Amino acid sequence: MESYSPMRRAAPPPKIVTGPLKLRPEAAYAPWEDRAKELLVAEMGKRKLGYKELARLLEPYGIDETPDQINRKVNRKRFSAAFLLACLAAMGVDLLKVPSQLGTPEGYPR
Repeated sequence: MESYSPMRRAAPPPKIVTGPLKLRPEAAYAPWEDRAKELLVAEMGKRKLGYKELARLLEPYGIDETPDQINRKVNRKRFSAAFLLACLAAMGVDLLKVPSQLGTPEGYPR
């Protein structure tokens, strides 16, 4: 009788990414979420506004959030486009340069 001997299989070769990148949704949106936070914080900085002032500016729009809630939302980078637009409108932003691309994610062939 032959004895059972488990054989190790060689690891498959690494996959090479060609064509459009296929990322999980959370990975694909991550750089855009970073950019949204950067844009919001930059506009607050230009106007020398803190989260307390932003909370007050949002009140006339019917958005009643505490400065701490806004701070957490912005720092988690998980806020809606509607929230971003409301903040920009409340701060009086008339024009904003929006990036058309953010480049290839790290770790992918260029």
